Amino acid sequence: MNTKPDILHKKCLHIYIMSTRGKISKCDDFNTPAEAWELIMKHIDLAGKKVWLPFFNDGDIKFEHSEIIHQDKDFFTYEPDEYDYIIDNPPFSIKQQVLERCVSLKKPFALLLPIETLERKYFKLLVKDQDFTMIIPNKRYNFVGGSNKKNVMFKSCFYCFGFGFDKQLIFED
Repeated sequence: MNTKPDILHKKCLHIYIMSTRGKISKCDDFNTPAEAWELIMKHIDLAGKKVWLPFFNDGDIKFEHSEIIHQDKDFFTYEPDEYDYIIDNPPFSIKQQVLERCVSLKKPFALLLPIETLERKYFKLLVKDQDFTMIIPNKRYNFVGGSNKKNVMFKSCFYCFGFGFDKQLIFED
């Protein structure tokens, strides 16, 4: 497999493998599909909660809620004054850094990430002794943005921390 960055950018292959630590790939910042938002809203009660959606992409969101914080700011240096939850679809190329920052903020969060994140050593260390639940959709999502026109090559799931679910695994019907 040719691993030159220009080839990866053209084809949007698994960029997160080749990305520079902390840098978002041009092919790695996609809008969250409406069906993903519908799934998470079935499981997390947002009534009266202020939700921070920190990953801006092009600013288009398919999520309707009365109290949303969605601004084009650097997730690693900015934190809203008041919010209850972090819910979003971060760029997969920086998922480790995003998970580490979310855990450090000590707020409940739900992130849409590749299922293979489960096997990463850093993930195992982060979830140890945490209130963790994984919500598994019944299909692969089609992420829209950049040059991506097809379904992604991997399954994504919501990784939820701090919500107090009864189960660690929730399968969508």
